[in-house]
Amino acid sequence: MSTSDYIPLPTLDFEALFNQSSLPISVYDREGTVVAFNDAHGAMWGIKREGWIGRFNMVTDPQLAAQGTGALFDQVMRGQVVVRPPHPFDSSDAGLLDISSNRRWVEATYYPLRGDGGEVTHLVAMLRDVTQEVAQVEAIAAAQAEIASQRAVIETLSSPVVQVWQGILTMPLVGTIDSRRASTITENLLRAITDRRADCVILDITGVPIVDTQIAQHLISTAYACRLLGCDVALVGIGVELAQTLVQLGVDLSALVTLADLQAGVAWAFARRKLRVVQSADVPAR
Repeated sequence: MSTSDYIPLPTLDFEALFNQSSLPISVYDREGTVVAFNDAHGAMWGIKREGWIGRFNMVTDPQLAAQGTGALFDQVMRGQVVVRPPHPFDSSDAGLLDISSNRRWVEATYYPLRGDGGEVTHLVAMLRDVTQEVAQVEAIAAAQAEIASQRAVIETLSSPVVQVWQGILTMPLVGTIDSRRASTITENLLRAITDRRADCVILDITGVPIVDTQIAQHLISTAYACRLLGCDVALVGIGVELAQTLVQLGVDLSALVTLADLQAGVAWAFARRKLRVVQSADVPAR
């Protein structure tokens, strides 16, 4: 394009451009006092120019001062551009208006405005309202915490330690066992052995649909850990299909006492502790 083809830009009304921008913009002097802001800025905070211009100071405002705004302001006055991550601000707490709480989260870009001689004369703040985004992140975090809490409760309920008799515990396992749950099982069981001074534990896997090599090895490791605490372990509830699977996998359970069902496990524990069940003469036989 030749010089003769150059089409000059029309004369722009920069004040109108400033005020009509959809991006909230505010301008502060070298002391930090606001000297101008556009309509979008006023609408976001619910403020009017006559209430804030010349009265609000971003350096001395308690909310912003507590967030370290003064140091950021000094950086901009030295000619640096500062991008500030999301931070909260409540315009009603500034004490310059009488409205209900107007707390928002904003991202801010602070950049220096220079005079004709190149010196920094003002700070310009361009904001982006991220209140909804922050609320969504907080909601997701709260939901994840709730899920984790519920998971912990479920894991505890799905791996209860029941005291059958003094010194005899049983842990009925139900559902799929993964590495996370296996660790919880071991932790809960060892704690219960210590707290209740047990010397016999019955692990009932009747309700476990699948036992692979990894789970079997973990059960063996759990048994060894129990023995270190002076507690013997019996594994009960191995069905026909599960027994065939373990044989095919080559899993060696010789280190464990294996019994058919919970009744056999209780009988084993009673015999080991030299206990026997007798019928009281006061209770009629059925």
